[in-house]
Amino acid sequence: MVGLVEEIQREALDAQTPVSTLLRKVKLAAVKLQLPVVEEWVDNELNGYSTNPVPPYRQIKGVPKAFNPFNGWIPIMGTPKLIESISKASNGQPIAAIEDLLKEDSGGFFQQRLSAQLIDALNKNSGVEFAEMVNFIDRGVLVGIVNKVRNMVLDWAIELERSGVKGEGMSFKAEEKIAAQNNPAITIGSVGSFVGVLGSHNHVRDIVGGSISIIRVKDLAQQLRSGHDTLVAAGADGKVLSSAVESLLIEAEKPEPDNGRLRGLLVDVRSALAGAAGNLMASGALALIGNILGS
Repeated sequence: MVGLVEEIQREALDAQTPVSTLLRKVKLAAVKLQLPVVEEWVDNELNGYSTNPVPPYRQIKGVPKAFNPFNGWIPIMGTPKLIESISKASNGQPIAAIEDLLKEDSGGFFQQRLSAQLIDALNKNSGVEFAEMVNFIDRGVLVGIVNKVRNMVLDWAIELERSGVKGEGMSFKAEEKIAAQNNPAITIGSVGSFVGVLGSHNHVRDIVGGSISIIRVKDLAQQLRSGHDTLVAAGADGKVLSSAVESLLIEAEKPEPDNGRLRGLLVDVRSALAGAAGNLMASGALALIGNILGS
Protein backbone atom coordinates (compact mmCIF):
# COMPACT_ATOMS: atom_id res chain seq x y z
CA MET A 1 0.00 0.00 0.00
CA VAL A 2 1.33 3.43 -0.96
CA GLY A 3 2.06 5.62 2.03
CA LEU A 4 0.94 9.22 2.49
CA VAL A 5 4.48 10.60 2.07
CA GLU A 6 4.87 8.88 -1.28
CA GLU A 7 1.48 10.23 -2.37
CA ILE A 8 2.62 13.74 -1.49
CA GLN A 9 5.84 13.25 -3.46
CA ARG A 10 3.95 11.94 -6.49
CA GLU A 11 1.47 14.83 -6.50
CA ALA A 12 4.21 17.40 -5.93
CA LEU A 13 5.80 16.14 -9.17
CA ASP A 14 2.49 16.29 -11.04
CA ALA A 15 1.96 19.81 -12.44
CA GLN A 16 -1.73 18.96 -12.97
CA THR A 17 -2.32 18.58 -9.23
CA PRO A 18 -3.29 21.97 -7.76
CA VAL A 19 -0.95 23.07 -4.98
CA SER A 20 -4.00 23.77 -2.81
CA THR A 21 -4.97 20.09 -3.11
CA LEU A 22 -1.40 19.02 -2.41
CA LEU A 23 -1.28 21.16 0.75
CA ARG A 24 -4.36 19.47 2.20
CA LYS A 25 -2.47 16.17 2.13
CA VAL A 26 0.51 17.88 3.74
CA LYS A 27 -1.78 19.12 6.51
CA LEU A 28 -3.12 15.60 7.05
CA ALA A 29 0.42 14.23 7.32
CA ALA A 30 1.44 17.06 9.65
CA VAL A 31 -1.49 16.38 11.98
CA LYS A 32 -0.80 12.65 12.08
CA LEU A 33 2.93 13.23 12.66
CA GLN A 34 2.16 15.88 15.29
CA LEU A 35 4.03 18.67 13.50
CA PRO A 36 2.13 21.86 14.44
CA VAL A 37 4.64 24.21 12.80
CA VAL A 38 4.03 22.60 9.41
CA GLU A 39 0.29 22.57 10.05
CA GLU A 40 0.31 26.31 10.75
CA TRP A 41 2.30 27.03 7.60
CA VAL A 42 -0.19 25.01 5.54
CA ASP A 43 -3.14 26.82 7.15
CA ASN A 44 -1.63 30.16 6.20
CA GLU A 45 -1.07 29.04 2.62
CA LEU A 46 -4.60 27.64 2.34
CA ASN A 47 -6.47 30.42 4.14
CA GLY A 48 -4.23 33.40 3.45
CA TYR A 49 -1.85 35.43 5.59
CA SER A 50 -4.58 37.64 7.02
CA THR A 51 -2.83 38.39 10.33
CA ASN A 52 0.63 36.84 9.97
CA PRO A 53 3.43 38.50 7.99
CA VAL A 54 3.98 36.90 4.59
CA PRO A 55 7.16 34.83 4.07
CA PRO A 56 9.91 36.19 1.80
CA TYR A 57 8.79 34.21 -1.24
CA ARG A 58 5.50 36.14 -1.11
CA GLN A 59 7.24 39.51 -0.99
CA ILE A 60 7.04 40.58 -4.61
CA LYS A 61 7.95 43.47 -6.88
CA GLY A 62 5.99 45.26 -9.57
CA VAL A 63 5.96 48.40 -11.71
CA PRO A 64 4.12 51.28 -9.96
CA LYS A 65 1.77 53.29 -12.20
CA ALA A 66 -0.95 55.90 -11.80
CA PHE A 67 -4.15 56.13 -13.87
CA ASN A 68 -4.44 59.30 -15.91
CA PRO A 69 -7.99 59.80 -17.29
CA PHE A 70 -6.55 61.15 -20.56
CA ASN A 71 -3.47 58.99 -21.07
CA GLY A 72 -4.30 55.79 -19.21
CA TRP A 73 -1.69 54.15 -16.99
CA ILE A 74 1.48 56.21 -16.65
CA PRO A 75 4.67 55.63 -14.60
CA ILE A 76 4.74 57.18 -11.13
CA MET A 77 7.42 59.83 -10.91
CA GLY A 78 9.90 60.02 -8.04
CA THR A 79 13.47 59.37 -6.98
CA PRO A 80 14.90 55.94 -7.84
CA LYS A 81 14.92 55.05 -4.14
CA LEU A 82 11.25 55.98 -3.74
CA ILE A 83 10.19 54.04 -6.84
CA GLU A 84 12.21 51.04 -5.69
CA SER A 85 10.44 51.19 -2.33
CA ILE A 86 6.87 51.51 -3.59
CA SER A 87 7.42 48.83 -6.24
CA LYS A 88 7.64 46.25 -3.45
CA ALA A 89 4.48 44.53 -2.28
CA SER A 90 3.27 41.54 -0.28
CA ASN A 91 0.87 38.87 -1.50
CA GLY A 92 -1.05 37.17 1.30
CA GLN A 93 -3.83 35.60 -0.78
CA PRO A 94 -4.80 31.95 -0.27
CA ILE A 95 -2.82 29.78 -2.67
CA ALA A 96 -6.08 28.66 -4.34
CA ALA A 97 -6.94 32.29 -5.14
CA ILE A 98 -3.58 32.72 -6.85
CA GLU A 99 -4.12 29.51 -8.81
CA ASP A 100 -7.56 30.74 -9.92
CA LEU A 101 -6.09 34.04 -11.10
CA LEU A 102 -3.50 32.20 -13.15
CA LYS A 103 -6.12 29.84 -14.54
CA GLU A 104 -8.63 32.51 -15.55
CA ASP A 105 -6.24 35.13 -16.87
CA SER A 106 -3.50 34.32 -19.35
CA GLY A 107 -2.46 37.98 -19.67
CA GLY A 108 0.96 39.27 -18.81
CA PHE A 109 0.21 41.42 -15.73
CA PHE A 110 -1.98 41.69 -12.65
CA GLN A 111 -2.68 44.83 -10.63
CA GLN A 112 -2.19 45.31 -6.89
CA ARG A 113 -3.51 48.62 -5.54
CA LEU A 114 -1.26 50.84 -3.43
CA SER A 115 -2.53 51.74 0.03
CA ALA A 116 -4.75 54.80 0.40
CA GLN A 117 -2.16 56.39 2.74
CA LEU A 118 0.62 55.96 0.21
CA ILE A 119 -1.53 57.25 -2.67
CA ASP A 120 -2.36 60.35 -0.63
CA ALA A 121 1.31 60.97 0.21
CA LEU A 122 2.42 60.52 -3.42
CA ASN A 123 -0.33 62.87 -4.65
CA LYS A 124 0.75 65.57 -2.20
CA ASN A 125 4.31 65.34 -3.46
CA SER A 126 3.39 65.47 -7.13
CA GLY A 127 0.77 68.20 -6.83
CA VAL A 128 -1.55 66.08 -8.99
CA GLU A 129 -4.50 64.04 -7.74
CA PHE A 130 -4.51 60.48 -9.10
CA ALA A 131 -7.34 58.38 -7.71
CA GLU A 132 -5.81 55.08 -8.75
CA MET A 133 -2.24 53.88 -8.25
CA VAL A 134 -1.25 50.26 -8.59
CA ASN A 135 1.70 47.96 -8.93
CA PHE A 136 1.66 46.01 -12.18
CA ILE A 137 2.74 42.50 -11.19
CA ASP A 138 4.11 40.21 -13.86
CA ARG A 139 2.22 36.94 -14.19
CA GLY A 140 5.47 35.05 -13.74
CA VAL A 141 5.80 36.43 -10.20
CA LEU A 142 2.58 34.68 -9.13
CA VAL A 143 3.63 31.53 -10.96
CA GLY A 144 6.83 31.70 -8.94
CA ILE A 145 4.92 31.73 -5.62
CA VAL A 146 2.93 28.64 -6.58
CA ASN A 147 6.03 26.80 -7.78
CA LYS A 148 7.96 27.76 -4.66
CA VAL A 149 5.34 26.21 -2.41
CA ARG A 150 5.23 23.06 -4.55
CA ASN A 151 9.01 22.73 -4.37
CA MET A 152 9.03 23.30 -0.61
CA VAL A 153 6.53 20.48 -0.16
CA LEU A 154 8.56 18.15 -2.38
CA ASP A 155 11.78 18.90 -0.46
CA TRP A 156 9.98 18.26 2.83
CA ALA A 157 8.52 14.93 1.66
CA ILE A 158 11.92 13.81 0.36
CA GLU A 159 13.55 14.60 3.72
CA LEU A 160 10.79 12.68 5.51
CA GLU A 161 11.52 9.59 3.42
CA ARG A 162 15.27 9.93 3.99
CA SER A 163 14.57 9.88 7.73
CA GLY A 164 12.57 6.68 7.40
CA VAL A 165 9.14 8.36 7.56
CA LYS A 166 6.97 6.88 4.79
CA GLY A 167 3.64 5.91 6.31
CA GLU A 168 1.33 3.07 5.42
CA GLY A 169 -1.82 4.29 3.77
CA MET A 170 -2.93 7.23 5.92
CA SER A 171 -1.18 6.02 9.07
CA PHE A 172 2.30 6.31 10.57
CA LYS A 173 4.10 4.06 13.03
CA ALA A 174 5.13 5.36 16.42
CA GLU A 175 8.82 5.31 15.46
CA GLU A 176 8.07 7.35 12.33
CA LYS A 177 6.37 10.02 14.42
CA ILE A 178 9.40 10.19 16.70
CA ALA A 179 11.75 10.45 13.71
CA ALA A 180 9.67 13.26 12.20
CA GLN A 181 9.65 15.25 15.44
CA ASN A 182 13.24 14.75 16.51
CA ASN A 183 15.25 14.86 13.30
CA PRO A 184 16.42 18.47 12.71
CA ALA A 185 17.24 17.65 9.08
CA ILE A 186 13.53 17.56 8.28
CA THR A 187 12.72 21.04 7.01
CA ILE A 188 10.47 22.85 4.60
CA GLY A 189 13.13 24.81 2.85
CA SER A 190 14.63 28.11 3.91
CA VAL A 191 12.42 31.01 4.88
CA GLY A 192 14.53 34.11 4.53
CA SER A 193 17.67 33.49 6.55
CA PHE A 194 15.95 30.99 8.84
CA VAL A 195 14.99 27.34 8.47
CA GLY A 196 11.80 26.09 10.07
CA VAL A 197 12.42 22.82 11.89
CA LEU A 198 9.50 20.45 11.84
CA GLY A 199 8.64 19.38 15.33
CA SER A 200 6.37 19.94 18.30
CA HIS A 201 8.71 22.26 20.20
CA ASN A 202 7.25 25.75 20.60
CA HIS A 203 10.66 27.45 20.70
CA VAL A 204 11.38 26.49 17.09
CA ARG A 205 11.31 29.47 14.71
CA ASP A 206 8.03 29.89 12.87
CA ILE A 207 8.10 28.45 9.37
CA VAL A 208 5.70 31.07 8.02
CA GLY A 209 8.52 33.53 7.85
CA GLY A 210 7.58 35.89 10.67
CA SER A 211 11.25 36.79 10.92
CA ILE A 212 12.32 40.26 9.82
CA SER A 213 15.09 40.92 7.31
CA ILE A 214 17.89 42.34 9.45
CA ILE A 215 19.70 43.68 6.40
CA ARG A 216 16.65 45.71 5.36
CA VAL A 217 16.13 46.99 8.91
CA LYS A 218 19.75 48.17 9.12
CA ASP A 219 19.55 49.84 5.71
CA LEU A 220 16.31 51.63 6.67
CA ALA A 221 17.68 52.76 10.04
CA GLN A 222 20.89 54.10 8.52
CA GLN A 223 18.97 56.06 5.88
CA LEU A 224 16.67 57.51 8.53
CA ARG A 225 19.64 58.46 10.69
CA SER A 226 21.35 60.32 7.82
CA GLY A 227 18.09 62.02 6.80
CA HIS A 228 16.99 62.86 10.35
CA ASP A 229 17.18 66.67 10.05
CA THR A 230 15.32 66.69 6.73
CA LEU A 231 12.55 64.50 8.14
CA VAL A 232 12.18 66.63 11.27
CA ALA A 233 11.97 69.77 9.13
CA ALA A 234 9.18 68.07 7.16
CA GLY A 235 7.18 67.40 10.33
CA ALA A 236 8.51 64.14 11.81
CA ASP A 237 8.74 63.73 15.60
CA GLY A 238 12.51 64.06 15.98
CA LYS A 239 12.81 62.78 19.54
CA VAL A 240 10.79 59.60 18.96
CA LEU A 241 12.42 59.03 15.56
CA SER A 242 15.97 59.36 16.89
CA SER A 243 15.33 57.07 19.85
CA ALA A 244 13.61 54.39 17.74
CA VAL A 245 16.27 54.48 14.99
CA GLU A 246 19.17 54.13 17.42
CA SER A 247 17.37 51.29 19.23
CA LEU A 248 16.78 49.55 15.88
CA LEU A 249 20.47 49.67 15.05
CA ILE A 250 21.43 48.34 18.49
CA GLU A 251 18.89 45.48 18.32
CA ALA A 252 19.81 44.59 14.73
CA GLU A 253 23.48 44.18 15.70
CA LYS A 254 22.71 41.54 18.33
CA PRO A 255 23.60 37.89 17.50
CA GLU A 256 19.90 36.97 17.77
CA PRO A 257 17.74 40.08 17.34
CA ASP A 258 14.32 40.00 19.00
CA ASN A 259 11.70 40.08 16.22
CA GLY A 260 9.02 41.37 18.57
CA ARG A 261 11.18 44.30 19.67
CA LEU A 262 12.16 45.09 16.07
CA ARG A 263 8.48 45.18 15.07
CA GLY A 264 7.63 47.44 17.98
CA LEU A 265 10.45 49.84 17.10
CA LEU A 266 9.41 49.90 13.44
CA VAL A 267 5.88 50.82 14.52
CA ASP A 268 7.39 53.64 16.63
CA VAL A 269 9.32 54.87 13.59
CA ARG A 270 6.17 54.78 11.50
CA SER A 271 4.32 56.87 14.09
CA ALA A 272 7.19 59.35 14.27
CA LEU A 273 7.10 59.80 10.48
CA ALA A 274 3.33 60.34 10.31
CA GLY A 275 3.68 64.12 10.43
CA ALA A 276 6.08 64.08 7.49
CA ALA A 277 4.07 61.75 5.25
CA GLY A 278 4.07 64.29 2.40
CA ASN A 279 7.87 64.26 2.25
CA LEU A 280 9.42 62.01 -0.42
CA MET A 281 11.92 60.46 1.97
CA ALA A 282 9.24 59.86 4.61
CA SER A 283 6.86 58.36 2.02
CA GLY A 284 9.54 55.96 0.88
CA ALA A 285 10.40 55.03 4.47
CA LEU A 286 6.73 54.43 5.34
CA ALA A 287 6.31 52.19 2.29
CA LEU A 288 9.46 50.24 3.20
CA ILE A 289 8.34 49.81 6.81
CA GLY A 290 5.00 48.47 5.63
CA ASN A 291 6.80 46.04 3.36
CA ILE A 292 9.14 44.83 6.10
CA LEU A 293 6.23 44.34 8.48
CA GLY A 294 4.24 42.60 5.75
CA SER A 295 1.37 45.08 5.91
